[in-house]
Formats: sequence, C-alpha cells, structure tokens
Amino acid sequence: MPTSISRTRCSKSSARPEPEPIQGRILGIDPGLSATGFGIIDPDGVIVAQGVITTSPQDTIATRLLVLNQTISRIIHRYQPVCCAIETLFFKGGGARSVILSAQSRGAILTALAKNRIPVYELTPATIKLAVTGSGRASKSQLNYMIRKLLRTNGRLPEHAADALAVAWCLKSRLGR
Repeated sequence: MPTSISRTRCSKSSARPEPEPIQGRILGIDPGLSATGFGIIDPDGVIVAQGVITTSPQDTIATRLLVLNQTISRIIHRYQPVCCAIETLFFKGGGARSVILSAQSRGAILTALAKNRIPVYELTPATIKLAVTGSGRASKSQLNYMIRKLLRTNGRLPEHAADALAVAWCLKSRLGR
C-alpha cells in the first residue's frame, strides 16, 4: 500500500518501475478537526464532488472524530474513489494541543480509508503547492486561483475544498497524466 509519495526517491541503482496510471476517481483530503476539505476528481481531471466537513466545537472530541470518520466513509461509498491523497500535517506554531487535535482528526480519516481499503498517498503542503502553482511557497489565494484554472471551474471554491482538490490533482499529475 502506498505511504508517502512526496518523500519517495529513486537512485539509479535501485530504480523502481514507473507507477501505474490511476484508472478511477481520486479523493483528495485536507484534514482538520474543525474543517476537513474533500475533493474528488475523475481520471480526466473533472470535479466529481467537493465540500467541507465541519464539526462543532461544542461536541466532545470523540463525537467530532466519529463525525469525520463516518462522513469520510459515506463519501467513499457514494463516490467510489480508487485511491486517496491526503495532505501531511504542517505547523508553524500554535501549540501542542492543536497539533494533537489535528493528528487525531487525521487518524479518524485514515481509519475510515483503511476500513474501506482505499490506498492512501501522503503529500506535503510544499509538494502540492509546487505541483499546482509552480512555487512550494504559494499563498492560499494563489493555490485557489490555480486549482480553479487547472480544473476548469468558475467561481471561488471554499478554501479547504480547494486545498483538497489541489491534493487530488497533485496525485493525478504525478501518477495519472
């Protein structure tokens, strides 16, 4: 099962064959406890679905994690993706509590994916930004603008949904062409 595609490197002596192109829908996920973005694209790069899963801060952490897990499972059953690309965690600061909560939300999401036997590819934020905008240090607005152009959609996308679509598009561009 794929693990961390953005960190995969091949030397000449241990070169691996090129991965097979993806022949189905790709689910992209921008994980978070309060807001998790998701986006699904087909092999031609057409948006099938996109949105943001939100959880209420008034609910317990356990309830919020359950909501994420169950909602991701429903999305998988409805749209039948063949694989998932998920953004790795990146923190500039914020404290231990936010890191732990984000890691827990990622765990709930990864559990839903594993339970449904969906292969997972992990991509770093810089890898995604570089693939979509040409710069690993692009702003959120630059990423949103470019993913709308690449996926040929009009209007502004919710930030987390745009990030999730960018994750899916990045995987498609790396493996699918």
